[in-house]
Amino acid sequence: MQKSRTDRQTMNMGRKLKLLIAALASMLLVLTSVPAANATYFSGGMYTTKFSVRYVGANSTMSSLFDQSRGNWNSAGVGAGISKNLSSAHAMRAGSYTNEWYGLYSSTGNRALKTTKFNVYVNTRTLYRDMPNKVSTTWYLSTGTHELGHALSLADNPSTSSASLMKHSRNRSTIYKPQTYDKNEVKRIY
Repeated sequence: MQKSRTDRQTMNMGRKLKLLIAALASMLLVLTSVPAANATYFSGGMYTTKFSVRYVGANSTMSSLFDQSRGNWNSAGVGAGISKNLSSAHAMRAGSYTNEWYGLYSSTGNRALKTTKFNVYVNTRTLYRDMPNKVSTTWYLSTGTHELGHALSLADNPSTSSASLMKHSRNRSTIYKPQTYDKNEVKRIY
């Protein structure tokens, strides 16, 4: 049985319509999954800019520096509200670790399910060893504030020529507060 010309035209139009729909769906999928060009998003961060932390292993000097690190974000104008709470699930830890890093952020849980928990580690051994002025506090502040930047969903080493607290190559003697770039990224993410 031979199909009429009208049947063939209808079938061709149907195929073309299916191809068009598939192409549009593919384009939509690509457009919605492409991150922003300047994305410094870190998925291990908190689902909100308001959370609490407790201090572990921090003497009065380190507690004061942790307070200042929280204050650096709280006064940055990004909606951060990082408070201190002795029963918080999140911790800022000071210690003399054998590792070579200055600071470390470790998180567990699921951001989408609002179950993220984190620990910030500040390595007093390597900071004291490497900082040029042994009585300066800026390296400690730069590290604590940087690690809290991860809790605010900022990733390390953003692709920008702008000054950023999140760059490992930053001058820790002068960059110990969120920079304009960092503030804008937090506002963009939240």
